Amino acid sequence: MKKRRRTLALLLSATLLSGCAATPDSSIVRQKGSQSQDNYREADDSSSEETGETQNVSGVEVSLEDEPDTGSIDQEDTVSGNAENVLATRLGVPDTYTATASTSDGSFTLTCDAVVDVPDVSQVPVYSVSQMEFTQEFIDLVTEAFFGESPVYDYAYYYQTTKAEALEKLNELKEYQAEGNTDPYGYIEAARESGAFEDGSVTEDDIFNLQEEIDEWEQVYAEAPETVEKTEVTPGFGVTSYEDENGNTVYYEGYFNGFVETEDGLFSYILKSSSPTPMSIKISRYADKEELAENVSWKETCYDSEAYASNAYRPTQEKCEELAGITVEEAIAVTDTYMEQLGLSDEFSVGFTTHAWRSLESDLFTSYTYTASCIDGGWYIVYTRTLDGIPVTYEMKEGGGLESMESTTEPWCYELVTFIVNADGLQEAEIQNLYEVGEKKYENVDMLSFSEIAEMFEQMIVIQHTDSYEDSASLEITEVTLGYMRIYDPGADSRSGTLVPVWDFFGSEETHSTYDGVEYTSYIDYPGNSFLTINAADGTIIDRSLGY
Repeated sequence: MKKRRRTLALLLSATLLSGCAATPDSSIVRQKGSQSQDNYREADDSSSEETGETQNVSGVEVSLEDEPDTGSIDQEDTVSGNAENVLATRLGVPDTYTATASTSDGSFTLTCDAVVDVPDVSQVPVYSVSQMEFTQEFIDLVTEAFFGESPVYDYAYYYQTTKAEALEKLNELKEYQAEGNTDPYGYIEAARESGAFEDGSVTEDDIFNLQEEIDEWEQVYAEAPETVEKTEVTPGFGVTSYEDENGNTVYYEGYFNGFVETEDGLFSYILKSSSPTPMSIKISRYADKEELAENVSWKETCYDSEAYASNAYRPTQEKCEELAGITVEEAIAVTDTYMEQLGLSDEFSVGFTTHAWRSLESDLFTSYTYTASCIDGGWYIVYTRTLDGIPVTYEMKEGGGLESMESTTEPWCYELVTFIVNADGLQEAEIQNLYEVGEKKYENVDMLSFSEIAEMFEQMIVIQHTDSYEDSASLEITEVTLGYMRIYDPGADSRSGTLVPVWDFFGSEETHSTYDGVEYTSYIDYPGNSFLTINAADGTIIDRSLGY
């Protein structure tokens, strides 16, 4: 074993095993943004050579006198993907990373047979970023890009149900009642098929009660106005209003809710500015006004494996693609046009795609049972920022978490640009917390070798599963990615941060647990779910839920 690797392993193991699982302040587990940057330095021409110097890794001195032992990393005849990549060569990155690890009692096993994705660049800068100001000018740009000259109406006056609409719904329900059809929408049958009634804790009335539904609509009818006057507005803050208990009109300062009638359909248009999302734009398409009252929503990710039969309420990828009616390439052509109209096409590129499905959900979420019916399919497309040829790695967590309920820091979610598209066009769009890119803090930050990162991952992932509540778990890593991530220090500044290079480990996990004598099996295979994120510059473990 080479001296450099032995030194790293001994010191890293001592740090990890000294209680990092119970001590989140441990430097190897997490440091806030500004603190961890104390360990950064510029790379030089000899950074990948054997210099005999030492490198500080999260406060751990690592000897560089000998080149690293590749250990479990498969570096046999790397193929063209990383062999000609300057950065991959500098960091000693193979095309395939293979490894195995486990806890001492065998309750957790790790298997890595992963493609390693490294940007084809020669150097990696570190940038400062801050929250882009949510101006009226930008709101106008978004409105024009998505809706053109179509009128936008105030939510408060558009959504109201008239007496005629309420009466139509009442007559429909009473007709079902006269026919003896107590489950006209199939909610009870769907719950029965999912096993909701097996343990006796859930009754049919818990799922749907026709008489209660009629009673509710009787109340709606009694309070509904004869007519509703749609009020056209210019989207922005201080526009959407409500009446307080004294009948006074009150305007929301950080919120707008409107509806837009276009040739393509009816769209909900919501703007928000509040912690932890100082910029939030969401556009959702509905078939008509009546559908607004239904519990309908889009969801990304679909299961494609027989192993996920317990999640049968989710459609397969093939089903979603069939319902989408277009290919992912055709969907991207649609979203690229929106990105150009938003002025973001030069800064962003497609970073992630998966299938999406639209569900009509029941109100049932109890006894580990959930019912939903798939009514449409599409493509979920994520755009991520790219700087100097290095993309921000897409990861499904939005950030903005708090370390504890007692925390007084102001959280900050990540930048996000997503679309859902099918053959009918745009179904949903979301823009969140766009950044202003600031100064370049480092032209070419020095980074740990891949063998050092891999060893940290293998040790840390095992420790995370030690003394777990699960009876057993098996994790399979199939992809490892180097890309940018925004970190920040909420204790110092909650609207400024840094784009740093990080390693993410993606794959799937199967766990087995027992509760009240009943055995449960669960699976985590969500696309974009990183099981561990490691700062490539200083080796700190980053909690993506928090953002540092």
